[in-house]
Amino acid sequence: MEAINGTTIFWLIALGMVAGAAIKVIIWNRGVELVPNLIAGVIGAVIVGCISIAMQFPGSSVIAFLGSLAILFILNVFNLQPEADH
Repeated sequence: MEAINGTTIFWLIALGMVAGAAIKVIIWNRGVELVPNLIAGVIGAVIVGCISIAMQFPGSSVIAFLGSLAILFILNVFNLQPEADH
């Protein structure tokens, strides 16, 4: 059983940063910049990860990663710009 401690929070932050950087590479110049992607990825992973640990779901890191991707999708889909604007 996992517990919410410093090590878990560190891994959730690292997982959110990886998700944010991956989304920036995938979307490239059409979405938001790198720093907002990283911040949103970290916030999504920590919140969803802590909720899944508190509810004792198995595989909370996978759930945190999926939650981070969901937050990043919402952030980037409403900020997409056409390719001609760049």
